[in-house]
Formats: sequence, structure tokens, C-alpha cells
Amino acid sequence: MHWLRCYCLCLLLPVHALRAEPLQLVDTLASLQPKAGPPPAEAQMLLRILQQYPSSYTLVDISRNRAREWTKTAGNACIPWLRKTAARERDYLFTLPYMLESAITLVSLPQSRWHTQLEQLQDADGKISLTQLLQLKRPPLIGTELNRSYGDRLDAVLQQYQGHAAIYTRSTAGEFVGSMLPMLQKGFVDLMLEYPKIAARSGSALRYWPLTEAEPYNAVHFACSRTPQGEKIVALLNDSIRHLAANKDYQQLMLQSFAEAERQRVLRDWQQMLVKP
Repeated sequence: MHWLRCYCLCLLLPVHALRAEPLQLVDTLASLQPKAGPPPAEAQMLLRILQQYPSSYTLVDISRNRAREWTKTAGNACIPWLRKTAARERDYLFTLPYMLESAITLVSLPQSRWHTQLEQLQDADGKISLTQLLQLKRPPLIGTELNRSYGDRLDAVLQQYQGHAAIYTRSTAGEFVGSMLPMLQKGFVDLMLEYPKIAARSGSALRYWPLTEAEPYNAVHFACSRTPQGEKIVALLNDSIRHLAANKDYQQLMLQSFAEAERQRVLRDWQQMLVKP
């Protein structure tokens, strides 16, 4: 984590003392540092937001599940890279979306015995319905992660089929997003739900299957402590996000996971989300 270590204790002093609100950023931050090469785009985006933050901050590197509990009890903590849901809004305050992520897909190994079946289920756009897949007489075993949201429509399908023999839900705390991948590689599950760019970081050959129920993109937020301190932090982070939304380099980092033909629409939709109603 050499790219973040020098920023661990503090960055910029606030312009106005009244705006100072120290922040604890909690998550599996060490997983963002690759073994070689530059940090991934979302790590670079996070660092740029912190560079704009007008107060001190501390990085707390713990598992995602522990980070959620920490943020509930701390007065001034935030978790990055979290989707906003109605259930989570009862526990956390959410910032504006600081990035959009491309669609969740089904992921398989390249030699999977399910490829012929999956190809037969593809519609005219090459997409597969998760509902239809689960309705097969002998469906594949699909790996999911506890406490993770895959989007409203996919979450609804998974809730409807909760307890189904074809859905394996990992209940132990994953150390980082994408921690289901070893189970796929070892054959414990046949398929898994994941963002392609996250799965691709394993360096393994994989195949990706677009889903009918997947949202075309997913808004990513900071989830912060539901406290008066958290309210101030959310306001300061929102200021940073709005400022960076006009920065071309930041925009390009955000758009990396999208196909070229989608980028203009994605950028327009994201910037519309940043305008207060």
C-alpha cells in the first residue's frame, strides 16, 4: 500500500476550522494495491477524493463485514465502494455517487461444462435471465456473497430463491470484493456473480455472461456513520465529488470499465445524479 501510506495520517488542513471533520476510512484497503503496476482506477479515484477532503483522515484496513459494524458504532467513519439500498440507509448516511460501475455478470471458467446450456439460454442481445437459469431442472451452482447487494433486480431474484439448492451464499467475511473467485477456480461453484473488472484481476482466463436482470451500471457511494459528525463528513465528501465530476482525468478513470459506445451516456447520467433535486 505504498501509494497510500504517505497519506495515512493527514492530508490537507481545512480552509475554515469550522469545516474540519476528521474522517476514518474503513475497508479492505490493502486489496487495492496490485502486486505490480499502478493502482486500479477505483483506488486512484478514491485517492483524488481524499486529496480534496478539507480535513485529516485515517485509514483503517479491515474486512468489509467488520468495516460495516465499525461504521455503525463510530462517530466519523465511512466505507467506500458501497451500493445504496433501503436497508443500508437505516444504518448509514450515503454520499452522492462518486463513480458508476459497469454491470454485474455471471462468471464461468473457460472450460465450464455449462457453456452449451448457457448459450442456449441467451436472448437476442446475448443476455441470460438468472430467473430462467434457476428454473432449470438441474441448474448450476451459483456463488454469491452474504451482505452484498448486486442491484435491486438481482437482489430480488436472489431473495425470491433464497435457500434454493442452486445458490451458494458465502457467509464468512470475505477479505475483499471478488473473494468468491477461488471457489470458482477450485470447482466448488459452477458460476459466480461479479463485476468483470474485479474477476479479471485474478489473471485467470474467465468467461462473462451478461444478465437480463442486471442494471446497466451501478452507482457507488461512501456509506458513513449516521451521526452529526457523519452528516458533516458526507457534506464535505459531496463537495469533493462535485468538484471532481468536472475533471476530465477523473471522468476517464470512472469510465474505464465501460465500452466506448456507452461512455457518453454513462457520463451524462452520472452527472445528472450529482445535481440536487
